[in-house]
Amino acid sequence: MPTYIFDPDTVHDCAMASLGKPKPAMFDAFADAMEVHYPGVLDRSQPWLYSIAGGAMIQMKLYYASIFEYIMIWGTPIGSEGHSGRHRVGFWDTVIDGEMWYFAEGEFEKRIYKPGDRVYVGPGQACGMNFTNGVWAVEYERGPLPTSLPFGLADELLSTLDFQTATQTVSLYADLVSRHFGRTLGQAPVIGPAVKVATGLTSRAARWVTDRMVAPATLREMPKDNPRGW
Repeated sequence: MPTYIFDPDTVHDCAMASLGKPKPAMFDAFADAMEVHYPGVLDRSQPWLYSIAGGAMIQMKLYYASIFEYIMIWGTPIGSEGHSGRHRVGFWDTVIDGEMWYFAEGEFEKRIYKPGDRVYVGPGQACGMNFTNGVWAVEYERGPLPTSLPFGLADELLSTLDFQTATQTVSLYADLVSRHFGRTLGQAPVIGPAVKVATGLTSRAARWVTDRMVAPATLREMPKDNPRGW
Protein backbone atom coordinates (compact mmCIF):
# COMPACT_ATOMS: atom_id res chain seq x y z
CA MET A 1 0.00 0.00 0.00
CA PRO A 2 1.64 3.31 -1.05
CA THR A 3 2.21 6.08 1.43
CA TYR A 4 0.75 9.35 0.19
CA ILE A 5 2.26 12.76 0.88
CA PHE A 6 -0.72 14.99 0.17
CA ASP A 7 -4.19 15.29 1.68
CA PRO A 8 -6.92 16.29 -0.82
CA ASP A 9 -8.61 18.64 1.65
CA THR A 10 -5.34 20.42 2.42
CA VAL A 11 -4.62 20.84 -1.30
CA HIS A 12 -8.10 22.31 -1.72
CA ASP A 13 -7.56 24.74 1.17
CA CYS A 14 -4.30 25.88 -0.45
CA ALA A 15 -6.09 26.33 -3.79
CA MET A 16 -8.59 28.63 -2.09
CA ALA A 17 -5.72 31.03 -1.35
CA SER A 18 -5.63 31.74 -5.10
CA LEU A 19 -9.17 33.04 -5.44
CA GLY A 20 -9.61 36.64 -6.52
CA LYS A 21 -5.98 37.18 -7.46
CA PRO A 22 -4.80 38.04 -10.99
CA LYS A 23 -2.82 35.61 -13.10
CA PRO A 24 -0.08 34.57 -12.57
CA ALA A 25 -0.13 35.81 -8.95
CA MET A 26 -2.87 33.28 -8.15
CA PHE A 27 -0.55 30.43 -9.11
CA ASP A 28 2.18 31.73 -6.79
CA ALA A 29 -0.39 32.10 -3.99
CA PHE A 30 -1.23 28.41 -4.29
CA ALA A 31 2.41 27.36 -4.25
CA ASP A 32 3.11 29.63 -1.26
CA ALA A 33 0.22 28.07 0.67
CA MET A 34 1.43 24.55 -0.19
CA GLU A 35 4.93 25.41 0.98
CA VAL A 36 3.54 26.06 4.48
CA HIS A 37 2.04 22.57 4.68
CA TYR A 38 4.59 20.66 2.59
CA PRO A 39 7.90 22.53 2.87
CA GLY A 40 10.50 21.72 0.25
CA VAL A 41 8.30 19.28 -1.69
CA LEU A 42 7.11 21.33 -4.67
CA ASP A 43 9.32 22.27 -7.62
CA ARG A 44 8.20 25.71 -8.77
CA SER A 45 10.81 26.00 -11.53
CA GLN A 46 9.23 23.70 -14.13
CA PRO A 47 7.93 25.35 -17.32
CA TRP A 48 4.33 25.47 -18.50
CA LEU A 49 3.56 22.72 -21.04
CA TYR A 50 0.69 21.99 -23.36
CA SER A 51 -1.41 18.96 -22.54
CA ILE A 52 -3.47 17.54 -25.39
CA ALA A 53 -5.54 14.57 -24.25
CA GLY A 54 -9.03 13.27 -24.83
CA GLY A 55 -9.57 15.94 -27.46
CA ALA A 56 -9.05 18.80 -24.97
CA MET A 57 -6.11 21.18 -25.18
CA ILE A 58 -4.89 22.95 -22.05
CA GLN A 59 -1.61 24.01 -20.56
CA MET A 60 -0.26 22.70 -17.27
CA LYS A 61 2.38 23.37 -14.67
CA LEU A 62 3.46 20.32 -12.69
CA TYR A 63 4.76 21.08 -9.22
CA TYR A 64 5.23 17.52 -7.98
CA ALA A 65 5.02 14.01 -9.39
CA SER A 66 5.79 10.49 -8.20
CA ILE A 67 4.54 7.05 -9.17
CA PHE A 68 1.33 7.56 -7.16
CA GLU A 69 0.66 11.32 -6.90
CA TYR A 70 0.95 14.60 -8.71
CA ILE A 71 0.13 18.25 -8.05
CA MET A 72 -0.49 20.63 -10.93
CA ILE A 73 -2.26 23.75 -12.06
CA TRP A 74 -3.91 23.50 -15.45
CA GLY A 75 -6.11 25.67 -17.59
CA THR A 76 -6.86 27.50 -20.79
CA PRO A 77 -7.76 31.14 -21.47
CA ILE A 78 -9.89 30.34 -24.53
CA GLY A 79 -11.84 27.20 -23.60
CA SER A 80 -11.73 23.62 -24.85
CA GLU A 81 -13.72 20.42 -24.46
CA GLY A 82 -13.19 16.69 -24.52
CA HIS A 83 -13.20 13.36 -22.70
CA SER A 84 -11.67 13.06 -19.24
CA GLY A 85 -10.37 9.58 -19.92
CA ARG A 86 -11.27 6.53 -17.86
CA HIS A 87 -8.39 5.98 -15.50
CA ARG A 88 -7.27 3.76 -12.63
CA VAL A 89 -6.54 6.89 -10.61
CA GLY A 90 -8.63 9.57 -8.92
CA PHE A 91 -8.55 13.31 -9.63
CA TRP A 92 -9.45 16.07 -7.17
CA ASP A 93 -9.83 19.49 -8.85
CA THR A 94 -10.54 22.92 -7.40
CA VAL A 95 -11.55 25.67 -9.81
CA ILE A 96 -9.62 28.87 -9.09
CA ASP A 97 -10.70 30.99 -12.06
CA GLY A 98 -13.32 30.76 -14.81
CA GLU A 99 -15.94 28.05 -15.21
CA MET A 100 -16.18 24.47 -16.43
CA TRP A 101 -19.00 22.05 -17.18
CA TYR A 102 -19.04 18.28 -16.65
CA PHE A 103 -21.49 15.48 -17.33
CA ALA A 104 -21.36 11.71 -16.87
CA GLU A 105 -23.29 8.76 -18.29
CA GLY A 106 -26.96 9.02 -17.37
CA GLU A 107 -26.79 12.73 -16.51
CA PHE A 108 -28.99 14.96 -18.66
CA GLU A 109 -28.03 18.38 -17.28
CA LYS A 110 -24.55 19.81 -17.09
CA ARG A 111 -22.79 20.23 -13.76
CA ILE A 112 -21.41 23.76 -13.46
CA TYR A 113 -18.26 24.45 -11.46
CA LYS A 114 -17.07 27.96 -10.56
CA PRO A 115 -14.17 29.34 -8.47
CA GLY A 116 -13.97 27.53 -5.16
CA ASP A 117 -15.96 24.52 -6.37
CA ARG A 118 -14.48 21.02 -6.19
CA VAL A 119 -14.69 18.22 -8.74
CA TYR A 120 -13.84 14.56 -8.20
CA VAL A 121 -13.51 11.96 -10.95
CA GLY A 122 -12.59 8.58 -9.49
CA PRO A 123 -11.07 5.34 -10.78
CA GLY A 124 -13.16 3.81 -13.54
CA GLN A 125 -15.24 6.97 -13.99
CA ALA A 126 -15.25 9.25 -17.03
CA CYS A 127 -16.83 12.60 -17.84
CA GLY A 128 -17.43 14.89 -20.75
CA MET A 129 -15.81 18.26 -20.08
CA ASN A 130 -16.32 21.76 -21.42
CA PHE A 131 -14.07 24.60 -20.29
CA THR A 132 -16.43 27.33 -21.57
CA ASN A 133 -14.57 30.60 -22.18
CA GLY A 134 -11.60 29.54 -20.09
CA VAL A 135 -10.84 27.98 -16.73
CA TRP A 136 -7.93 27.44 -14.33
CA ALA A 137 -7.83 24.74 -11.69
CA VAL A 138 -5.61 23.03 -9.15
CA GLU A 139 -5.47 19.26 -9.60
CA TYR A 140 -4.33 16.51 -7.26
CA GLU A 141 -4.01 12.96 -8.58
CA ARG A 142 -3.74 9.80 -6.50
CA GLY A 143 -3.22 6.30 -7.88
CA PRO A 144 -0.91 4.41 -10.28
CA LEU A 145 -0.01 7.39 -12.43
CA PRO A 146 2.02 5.54 -15.11
CA THR A 147 -1.18 3.77 -16.21
CA SER A 148 -2.53 7.16 -17.35
CA LEU A 149 0.50 8.15 -19.42
CA PRO A 150 -0.79 6.55 -22.66
CA PHE A 151 -3.92 8.72 -22.42
CA GLY A 152 -1.76 11.79 -21.82
CA LEU A 153 0.46 11.11 -24.83
CA ALA A 154 -1.82 9.50 -27.44
CA ASP A 155 -3.26 12.70 -28.97
CA GLU A 156 0.16 14.35 -29.06
CA LEU A 157 1.75 11.37 -30.82
CA LEU A 158 -1.06 10.20 -33.10
CA SER A 159 -3.28 13.23 -33.75
CA THR A 160 -1.51 16.57 -33.41
CA LEU A 161 1.96 15.05 -34.06
CA ASP A 162 3.30 17.37 -31.36
CA PHE A 163 6.34 15.24 -30.55
CA GLN A 164 7.95 18.21 -28.82
CA THR A 165 5.21 18.38 -26.17
CA ALA A 166 5.17 14.59 -25.80
CA THR A 167 8.94 14.60 -25.20
CA GLN A 168 8.66 17.41 -22.66
CA THR A 169 5.85 15.61 -20.85
CA VAL A 170 7.95 12.47 -20.42
CA SER A 171 11.16 14.32 -19.51
CA LEU A 172 9.43 16.58 -17.00
CA TYR A 173 7.74 13.60 -15.35
CA ALA A 174 11.07 11.73 -15.23
CA ASP A 175 12.69 14.78 -13.63
CA LEU A 176 10.08 15.08 -10.88
CA VAL A 177 9.91 11.34 -10.17
CA SER A 178 13.71 11.23 -9.90
CA ARG A 179 13.59 14.10 -7.42
CA HIS A 180 10.97 12.23 -5.39
CA PHE A 181 13.09 9.07 -5.19
CA GLY A 182 16.14 11.15 -4.37
CA ARG A 183 14.33 12.63 -1.36
CA THR A 184 12.86 9.33 -0.17
CA LEU A 185 15.15 6.43 -1.11
CA GLY A 186 18.11 8.76 -0.83
CA GLN A 187 17.66 8.62 2.95
CA ALA A 188 17.90 4.81 3.06
CA PRO A 189 20.91 3.19 4.74
CA VAL A 190 23.57 1.65 2.52
CA ILE A 191 21.89 2.43 -0.84
CA GLY A 192 21.02 6.05 -0.05
CA PRO A 193 24.19 7.73 -1.39
CA ALA A 194 24.09 5.74 -4.64
CA VAL A 195 20.41 6.51 -5.10
CA LYS A 196 21.05 10.23 -4.63
CA VAL A 197 23.76 10.19 -7.29
CA ALA A 198 21.68 8.18 -9.78
CA THR A 199 18.50 10.20 -9.30
CA GLY A 200 20.42 13.46 -9.42
CA LEU A 201 21.97 12.56 -12.76
CA THR A 202 18.63 11.41 -14.15
CA SER A 203 16.91 14.56 -12.95
CA ARG A 204 19.50 16.85 -14.52
CA ALA A 205 19.43 14.97 -17.83
CA ALA A 206 15.64 15.07 -17.94
CA ARG A 207 15.58 18.78 -17.11
CA TRP A 208 18.07 19.45 -19.91
CA VAL A 209 15.70 17.74 -22.36
CA THR A 210 12.70 19.68 -21.03
CA ASP A 211 14.49 23.00 -21.36
CA ARG A 212 15.88 22.12 -24.79
CA MET A 213 12.35 21.46 -26.04
CA VAL A 214 10.97 24.86 -24.97
CA ALA A 215 9.54 26.54 -28.07
CA PRO A 216 10.71 29.98 -29.26
CA ALA A 217 8.77 32.91 -27.87
CA THR A 218 5.67 34.01 -29.77
CA LEU A 219 6.47 36.78 -32.27
CA ARG A 220 4.36 39.89 -31.66
CA GLU A 221 5.26 41.46 -34.99
CA MET A 222 4.64 39.84 -38.38
CA PRO A 223 7.95 38.43 -39.72
CA LYS A 224 9.03 38.63 -43.35
CA ASP A 225 10.44 35.08 -43.23
CA ASN A 226 10.61 32.09 -40.86
CA PRO A 227 12.94 32.72 -37.91
CA ARG A 228 16.17 30.73 -37.87
CA GLY A 229 16.89 28.12 -35.23
CA TRP A 230 13.77 25.92 -35.43
